[in-house]
Amino acid sequence: MIWLALLLFLLVTAAALAGAAAARESKRAGLPSGALLYSDTGRPVGRLAPAEVGLDGKKQERPLVSEALELTGRPDYLIEADGGVVPVEVKSTACPAGGRPYDSHLAQLAAYCLLVEDVLGASVPYGLVKYRDREVRVEYTQEMREQALALIDEMKQDMHASASGEEVHRSHEDPRRCAGCSLRDVCTESLA
Repeated sequence: MIWLALLLFLLVTAAALAGAAAARESKRAGLPSGALLYSDTGRPVGRLAPAEVGLDGKKQERPLVSEALELTGRPDYLIEADGGVVPVEVKSTACPAGGRPYDSHLAQLAAYCLLVEDVLGASVPYGLVKYRDREVRVEYTQEMREQALALIDEMKQDMHASASGEEVHRSHEDPRRCAGCSLRDVCTESLA
């Protein structure tokens, strides 16, 4: 009987410590109010699933994996807020002129919204992109959801085409994107 009481005490203490660590991380990162559920920024909170040890030997959150969408991702943060779960993507760059996030950042945020819906079964009222100089709130609309699903479908088609030997062409005219691409050395269409 004593071991049951000790086990219960340890579980309650561990939960309290995890909650306190999540609150400290949320405050440090300047996140909106709400419970921090997930952090993939080097300080995992482990509230959705126990943290795992990555290839580099460091603790990290487990990725969100959707078999239905054939999609896997690690949002920077997930915040439980009024109305659902809010994905937060942190970028080291300044916010683009005009205040609208880059299309690639919107696509990434939308993918995290889809993962939250499918994996956690939670509603997503909006997402946040935190730039170096400001935070942009992005409403998660049906249109955004449909665009994300269409993009995922297009990517799957390209992957299947490539796997069957078909040539898949680059999707942009931006030399800067090519300069940072991991496939630059083997790409026959590289602009860099």
